[in-house]
Amino acid sequence: MIETAPFPDAAPLVASLARLGQFAVRLARTDAERFAAYRLRYEVFHRERGVNAPWMDHANHIEADAFDPHCDHIIVIDTAARALGETPPIVGTYRVMTSPAPGLGWYADDEFALGPLLARHPGQRFCEVGRSCVAPAYRSMRTIDALWCGLWSYACLNGIDAYFGAASFPGTDPRAHAPALSHLYHTARAPFDWQAPARAGHAIPMDMLPGAMTDRHAALRAMPPLVRGYLRVNAVFSSHAFVDEKFGTTDVFVLARFAAAPMAYRKRVERVTGRVHPRL
Repeated sequence: MIETAPFPDAAPLVASLARLGQFAVRLARTDAERFAAYRLRYEVFHRERGVNAPWMDHANHIEADAFDPHCDHIIVIDTAARALGETPPIVGTYRVMTSPAPGLGWYADDEFALGPLLARHPGQRFCEVGRSCVAPAYRSMRTIDALWCGLWSYACLNGIDAYFGAASFPGTDPRAHAPALSHLYHTARAPFDWQAPARAGHAIPMDMLPGAMTDRHAALRAMPPLVRGYLRVNAVFSSHAFVDEKFGTTDVFVLARFAAAPMAYRKRVERVTGRVHPRL
């Protein structure tokens, strides 16, 4: 078992992303911190959801794949949970990749055809996000806010115009999420210029219910908190979901453009993070 090193009290400016109450948000700086994020992913994906993928390291309780060395890892630390002499726990994480991994490409390209989307917007700086993960006791919008403050700060530091990735619903039966998926289709579907179609063979139409039959409040309650978080920044979604058998999820393509985020949201995260996006 790899032990996690203690977190220093002061993080370098390049690593520190945001502070939201008890939550410190920054980039993982050491192998020990990255492994702590991988272990959180293992606890959620394997122990909680039952995923048993071949790349998982069961001996060390780590979920990491070939893309991880090419990514930065945003971590949320609960500084209030540290007892005397203990390391504060990592309670949330996101991985971010600013360019295709050499020899691998983009992770989401296995599920959604990204080439035409990226080619239509050569002036945009895209960044892929994935492996979003929050510890069970911290699944609230407060933790999601902390993660998104980290994403905003990371975008400011790197001049990112848009985040994209695959957002997951649990299980491989899309019909179990018909109200939520239909609501996304009718209210937050990406226009053609920003679409990335789901790969054939596992693609499922999301308009399972007519718009008149979807109840907004019920649909929002049925969505994972991370998907609701995307809606708060005016993100747009694919028209088809992708059934991911290896992870046991139903995935939707999501694209969050900072230029489309509500001005009130942008001003708020500017205040929280102290950073202004250089391209807005």
